Amino acid sequence: MATQHNITTTLPLKTGASIPQFGFGTCASATCTQSALWALQHGYIHLDTAQIYKNEAETGEAIAQSNFSHDKIFVCSKLWEDMYSRQGALDGVESSLKKLGLKTIDLYLLHTPRPGPKARLEAWLGLQDAVEKGWVKTIGVSNWAPRHIEQLMKQDGVKIMPAVNQIEFHPWQQHRELVKYCKEKGIVVVAYSPLTQGRRLGDATITAIAEKYGRTPAQVVLRWCLQQGVVIIPKSDKENRIVENQGIFDWELKSEDVEAINALDEGQKGNVGEWDPYAHE
Repeated sequence: MATQHNITTTLPLKTGASIPQFGFGTCASATCTQSALWALQHGYIHLDTAQIYKNEAETGEAIAQSNFSHDKIFVCSKLWEDMYSRQGALDGVESSLKKLGLKTIDLYLLHTPRPGPKARLEAWLGLQDAVEKGWVKTIGVSNWAPRHIEQLMKQDGVKIMPAVNQIEFHPWQQHRELVKYCKEKGIVVVAYSPLTQGRRLGDATITAIAEKYGRTPAQVVLRWCLQQGVVIIPKSDKENRIVENQGIFDWELKSEDVEAINALDEGQKGNVGEWDPYAHE
């Protein structure tokens, strides 16, 4: 596995665009503007937000304060399920644009499959309309199982296949079949909660490997994720952690250590309730 060279390394998307493989998540951020601004100041170029996070405006304020032009930054947001209709999706994108202070959004996702097949289709058609209007560059999904994607692609009017599927992904929740499916279809997997919100970083396997490499447990987990070929969007509201999390580009895990981390997978145990892609029709 080739070493990831820097924080701006990208993966290609089906649209011909690309997505930075390392980003910054803002979910449940208590200090979103300051945290996102720190991330940008420390070299991050990919910001992830969503309507339901209620911090699109704060994310946009961080971009404005950074003085970076939008063409230097990749921004993702997501449509919440209470707007899953064709017009609702357009209205949602327009609202996101205003809050973010942007003219176009790089990536826009349907946040869950939960509202069901008809609502998913209508919302997807609305996102396609947003692409045609130039409001959004690339569209995708989040927390979707293969059957949701297959079902969508069979519907009349669907012209664009999802370019991204954002899912919970970390050593204890590897979603192997879902990741395999996405890679076969050319769909980029974006890993949210790659650090398990810190809950599993004391794992004996992870801490032993961290000691071996002279790295932190968080860096080991993030490095493992990169070597799985997924995009990762760790979050933190602490500047030192934001800096620590990007210390993963000038080294790599050896195959035996990758295999040891692979063995930590707990199948679907790590994902419960509303965020389980397989729990919804």
